[in-house]
Amino acid sequence: MSENTRVKTILLLAANPRNTSALRLDEEVREIDEGLRRANKREQFKLEQKWAVRSRDFYRAILDTQPQIVHFCGHGAGEDGIVLEDETGQVALVQADALASMFKLFAKKGVECVLMNASYSQVQAEAISQHIEYVIGMNRQIGDKAAINFAVAFYDALAAGEEMEFAYELGCSQLFGLKENQTPVFKRKLLNHPVAQKTTRQRIFISYKRDVEPDEPVALEVFQALSQQHDVFIDQRMLVGTRWAERIEAEIRQADFLIVFLSSRSVYSEMVEQEIRMAHEMAQVQGGRPVILPVRLGYREPFQYPLSAYLNNINWAFWQGEEDTPRLIAELTQAVCGGELPIDKVQAKAILLEVSEPSPLPRPFASAQPVRLEMPEGTMDSESAFYVERSSDAIALTTIAQRGVTIVIKGPRQVGKSSLLIRAIEAAVNAGKRVAFLDFQLFDKAALTDAELFFRGFCSWLTYELEMEDRVEEYWKTPLGNSQRCTRYVQRHILKELGKTPLVLAMDEVDKVFDADFRNDLFGMLRSWHNSRATMPIWKQLSLTLVTSTEPYELIDDLYQSPFNVGQVIELQDFTPEQVIDLNRRHGSPFNSSEERQLILLLGGHPYLVRRALYLVASQRISTAELFANATAGNGPFGDHLRHHISLLHKKTELIQGLLQIIRQNTCDDQRVFWRLRGAGLVREQGRTVLPRCQLYAEYFRENLRE
Repeated sequence: MSENTRVKTILLLAANPRNTSALRLDEEVREIDEGLRRANKREQFKLEQKWAVRSRDFYRAILDTQPQIVHFCGHGAGEDGIVLEDETGQVALVQADALASMFKLFAKKGVECVLMNASYSQVQAEAISQHIEYVIGMNRQIGDKAAINFAVAFYDALAAGEEMEFAYELGCSQLFGLKENQTPVFKRKLLNHPVAQKTTRQRIFISYKRDVEPDEPVALEVFQALSQQHDVFIDQRMLVGTRWAERIEAEIRQADFLIVFLSSRSVYSEMVEQEIRMAHEMAQVQGGRPVILPVRLGYREPFQYPLSAYLNNINWAFWQGEEDTPRLIAELTQAVCGGELPIDKVQAKAILLEVSEPSPLPRPFASAQPVRLEMPEGTMDSESAFYVERSSDAIALTTIAQRGVTIVIKGPRQVGKSSLLIRAIEAAVNAGKRVAFLDFQLFDKAALTDAELFFRGFCSWLTYELEMEDRVEEYWKTPLGNSQRCTRYVQRHILKELGKTPLVLAMDEVDKVFDADFRNDLFGMLRSWHNSRATMPIWKQLSLTLVTSTEPYELIDDLYQSPFNVGQVIELQDFTPEQVIDLNRRHGSPFNSSEERQLILLLGGHPYLVRRALYLVASQRISTAELFANATAGNGPFGDHLRHHISLLHKKTELIQGLLQIIRQNTCDDQRVFWRLRGAGLVREQGRTVLPRCQLYAEYFRENLRE
């Protein structure tokens, strides 16, 4: 046999660890084998296979078979590496630098092509292509069918005597019907010349919702275009965990710009919201960096809260379809180089926006939506058909109608506290009261570390909400403490100007100041306003409502100076099984009785997750079988919510240790840690036992949290 017709060995390496989603790897291998057997030049190829590959198996198999083509099929994890197995069949990651180092050696032994047929393997492909002539990777998630179609066509072409480039193009041509033809990426060693660095390079973070169209395809096109001149980070498939959360925070902190893609799907994403919030907070203490660049992807609705608070007053870009992509890239390039996004004026934004009719099946928001305070009496929220009334609702609505009251609403995250607060606000407005709504999570980080900045900001914000004259500067000239100045301002300016009109000061997320050095001054001031109603009639005009997730008793030094143990205290709990069943009925009973029990077992009565599950199935976005099978998956029905919690736990070592102790032993040694975890909505008490809030949390955090 001549050198030109020597046998080429294809080494196929497969891995599908136990705790990863099942792939159709056996079908992929069978189809490749059958294609080679029927080929005209079948005698020129030999197929070798190695399954359940561990890291040492990877290089041993190459040493044993001396292949010319190495084919990996399995899971990819972006910058975290490819997913192999450890000794117990669990996930073991091999990163790009390790693969590149290994293939540098095997390039001298005859390896000429590497095919990484795994999602998000472009990072590894680029590293390996420094040493191997032909390398193919995937720049995004690739479905089983697409992976099989590409591989079969690729090897059919090679077995017919075609060149590598032709085989690659033929493989891509088989993906058009699946809309994944741009997923495979071809790398050739001779073409990989490094791009010269420019002094004007910027660091850019791209925020988008994974596995959603058009979000992901547009984000990848922008990433590829801007990467030619700038350092761009995009999270394609890093494995979720504390290392992932650390990387996300570090990249946003170092970024000069955050480009965020906002579609009808991503505006509901807790992780997109979290990344915007992080960028906003970091910009407050980093001289305005990163600058947020919002891109609306065919989305014309007004931004809902809290996105509205971050994005309404900055410039936007708009993309309607694929034909707009070149223009969008040009606009973003200009903005990164010192220009501005085009949609800036209030009038231009108003022309763009369209308010659609309320849906009969509204998608649940992770955050409750504040009412417009000028809303006419009797107007009902579009989600009212799905609002579950509890006994506490009647108490809150009856109390807020009275004069000069204090209401404290407590409960874990996403239990419905803000929704109840908003219902109380509606009742107050309909009763003729003025309302000022202050969400403490919108206070800048600088204000939370400086008492004078905070109290001045508190007074200015209150004035702005009531559309009154701002006289803060005048009152701050008096030689008094911050809480005394604030009290005088509210009494002598705000309440005096309102006359006999009662005022409700509604404060959400007040836990945000529990770590501030001045928390005792703030809460002592609010308690004094409550107490002053007994001796000073003007204070009877003021009602206070405070919403908190964290148990305040552990965090306030003097309980007699606390506003949280006076007035009407309402503590909310998760839905009961009966309430979940009733909510399922209101959605048209998408879950049968057996599936209802399974849903309750998985989610308990977690209001947001139950509502999300019912919405996804009732709107036919997912089946009940798919929901249960993929509940803990990163791209599953709750993946965005679960990643959000991982992000919030980043750098909170004592909370991570406490949560893992509760999952493993149903105990928590530190009461303060327990209160924090309960406030975060992660755990609950059942008698003397401490448990994860739901089975979903127990399963997910057991696998993804590391001490």
